[in-house]
Amino acid sequence: MTHSLVIHPEAESELNAIYDYISERTGPEFAWAYIRGVRDYLYRLSEFPERGSIRDANVNGLRLIGYRKRLSIAFVVRENNLIILGFFYAGRNINPSVLRERNLGFDGP
Repeated sequence: MTHSLVIHPEAESELNAIYDYISERTGPEFAWAYIRGVRDYLYRLSEFPERGSIRDANVNGLRLIGYRKRLSIAFVVRENNLIILGFFYAGRNINPSVLRERNLGFDGP
């Protein structure tokens, strides 16, 4: 069963910032190919979302999965939804309180 893909608005902003970062360093074509690859990866993940490392100490059901060694993707599975809570590129610290706040709309207080 394929889950509906939901990307938190702040996570979407993070993905846009990653595009800008890559584009400034390698050009827009490479950046767009990278982002397109991320989005394709997310759609494949929505088919089998029970992957990644479970890190649910701060957010119930939180999972982390890597993409091409440089990007960590934080997500949860709620009913029939795969909810992307954040993108963390090139060693950027994953902030548990930010993810907890983003999850509130999907999990309750």
